[in-house]
Amino acid sequence: MESTSTEDEGSLRENDVDLNNENMEQQMTMEVGSHFADSENLLTSHEETLENVEPFIGMEFESEEAAKLFYMAYASRVGFSVRISKSRRSRNDESIIMRRFVCSKEGFHLKKGNYDDGKKKRKRATIREGCNAMIEVIQKYYGRWVVTKLVKEHNHVVAAPSRVRYIAPEAYAGMEPFVGMEFPSHEAAQTFYYAYASRIGFDVRIRLSRRSTRDETFVMRRFVCTKEGFTPFEENFDESKKKRNRTPSRQECKAMFEVIKKDSERWIVSKLVTDHTHDLAVAPNKVHYIQSQSEVVVLAKNASSREKPAPPVNFKPQLGDGFGDFDVLSSNDQDSRTDLRNACQSAFGLEDLQILLDSLKKMQAESPAFFYVFQVDKNNQITNIFWADAKAKMAYYCFGDVVTLDTSCKENKSMLPFVMFTGVNHHLQSVAFGCALLIDESEASFTWLFENWLVAMCGRPPISIVTDYHEAMTAAIARVFPDARHQLSRYHILKKSQEELSNVYLAHDSFEIEFLKCIDESETVETFELHWKSILDKYDLSDNCWLQLLHSIRHKWASVYHKDTFTADISLPEKPESLSLFFEKYFNRKTSLQIFVTILDQAMAVWYEREALEDFASSCTRPTLITPSNMLKQAAEIYTRTIFEVFQKEFVESLGYFIDNIDSGGVISKYNVTKDDSHNFVVTHNSSDKRTSCSCCMFERSGILCRHILRLFLSINVRALPEHYILKRWTKDAKNGFVLDECARYSDLVCHVIRYAKEGSTSPDVFNIAKHALQMAFTEVLAAKKDIASRCAM
Repeated sequence: MESTSTEDEGSLRENDVDLNNENMEQQMTMEVGSHFADSENLLTSHEETLENVEPFIGMEFESEEAAKLFYMAYASRVGFSVRISKSRRSRNDESIIMRRFVCSKEGFHLKKGNYDDGKKKRKRATIREGCNAMIEVIQKYYGRWVVTKLVKEHNHVVAAPSRVRYIAPEAYAGMEPFVGMEFPSHEAAQTFYYAYASRIGFDVRIRLSRRSTRDETFVMRRFVCTKEGFTPFEENFDESKKKRNRTPSRQECKAMFEVIKKDSERWIVSKLVTDHTHDLAVAPNKVHYIQSQSEVVVLAKNASSREKPAPPVNFKPQLGDGFGDFDVLSSNDQDSRTDLRNACQSAFGLEDLQILLDSLKKMQAESPAFFYVFQVDKNNQITNIFWADAKAKMAYYCFGDVVTLDTSCKENKSMLPFVMFTGVNHHLQSVAFGCALLIDESEASFTWLFENWLVAMCGRPPISIVTDYHEAMTAAIARVFPDARHQLSRYHILKKSQEELSNVYLAHDSFEIEFLKCIDESETVETFELHWKSILDKYDLSDNCWLQLLHSIRHKWASVYHKDTFTADISLPEKPESLSLFFEKYFNRKTSLQIFVTILDQAMAVWYEREALEDFASSCTRPTLITPSNMLKQAAEIYTRTIFEVFQKEFVESLGYFIDNIDSGGVISKYNVTKDDSHNFVVTHNSSDKRTSCSCCMFERSGILCRHILRLFLSINVRALPEHYILKRWTKDAKNGFVLDECARYSDLVCHVIRYAKEGSTSPDVFNIAKHALQMAFTEVLAAKKDIASRCAM
């Protein structure tokens, strides 16, 4: 009996490069009869190239391909196999910006449920052993790829192969595959087909394997073109929803090469399709490493290519180390083709940048409260710019409890890399807390942005900050806002899920309904986990990488995990608009920065005017009361029109609920509040401090009392809203009390302190003098504050 397994790697692996995936137990003998010539003499110096090179944190490469080839060569020398474990793409242009290469024995195989169906089960060989060896490279803003994570230790035995062979596709220039072609092993067949594919102009992945039930050896292997199959979400999508413009990776190509084992000595080509549905490349830019315990076979790009793995750009070659043929690029080489100077010029233009800086400088001269700062690299080239005006500071003072970093513009590569700190005001309208042009998306750049934004906002961190999923951004938030609750945008999570699970959405109409129910209707963590597991089991998604990632970060996006944190989350038929919907109508990356600033000012003027009109309407008009309730009359006097409508809806809905006392034996009483025998909500009331809470946590989340608490108030004769349940940020007086001069003074002092720190840290002696002087000045400031406070108290 034989068993078949599919080996399509999915979206997180590079299918067109053989990096020893789950089938890396291959035993390469490389004896393909008389068909194959020994090409060991092609690159005999190749082994010398790798002899003294070890990976290290901070190692830089000119490209992802160079990093990949280096690590594969290193792995071949040490004696382990490599596969791609994780990738990350840029939201701007879909290019790969992060790669994680791991030992092929990384992780564990998921165990299927234990059940007995009467059939004899065979014991599969264990391929994964939980090895932690890995290397991760990230593309930096200056174009190079840097090693950011590295684990060199393995938890299993590694053994260097006896030799490395280098074979070019031209070695088989006269050979074409045909049905009935024989090979001494499936590894030999694989090597031949990879070489054939490289010479013809396409890439290969392993599609299907079948093993013997007797000894677990392979008895069938099917190799296909990497464009085999199709990408369903490219053909089926909702035009009303904005989709990322992904390049289709599958084009239903039928090309394939299947070999089966006839006896212990022969492998026969049993199926063959040579026609492709797409254009073939002249020469694929790939180098394949096929490894076994005995040797490593390297399929070079072409016969003339005596190509060694590219050295790291900050590796210093020594005489005789094998790197003499490379133009080694130093990490401080100012002539690099990917220098940040070119990036800045292509993103903005030097003339545009100067105009923008002049404009920002003029704004600061006209208003001392205006704040701007820019970041430069070692060549004094501008990389990032941030600014915030007085109105942004005022808006943050009043409504800065919840902040969203809107990066939607950066998702579209045709638009400027514009980001904005936003929030919602007391009319549930969008307000701006500052703007930035951000070329780089590294942790250092986000840290710089958050630190300077915090300075501009007078040093007051938010309660919650909402962003898209971005690892570098997450790390920066944890560093700059350690006490803030970081949450991921629900819209972004759902949008990304539709992309990553497009085939599931298309195949099962019920999936989206159940997925949303799990996210939005789970009242407890236990309920969420049960619903999640039920979805994985029902749709066979336990091995889905995207859902595994989502579950690992569920505390940042699933509402049940942060329902007790204030997020200003109020359900509305119309949500505050996304920046991209506005800006994509009027400008793109070709727009000059001068015009961009003008359009931005006009957009902000519209926001301010809209807020002013709503302020006037709330002050001069009275809303219509559905019922003559004293509590509604009070709310109409206090809340803005928009918030009152939300409150009145909750109040009216409360009239349809039933209440049942379940525990009233003391100061604290508990009640069940329900409607039509549906889900119960537990409301707890403390009679001593007049505090009431509900299991739905609506007040904690939004600052508006829920219908369940309002129903209890009716029952216990509370006829007016307690003062501690009226949030100022939702009232007509939300903007009273803002002191602009305080923010201006704070920003001015921060600028002086930064200059002081730069000058005071130039040498140990100067540092000691600066520190002593600062301590003296701080003592005088505290004494002055105390003296002023005592005089005011008289």
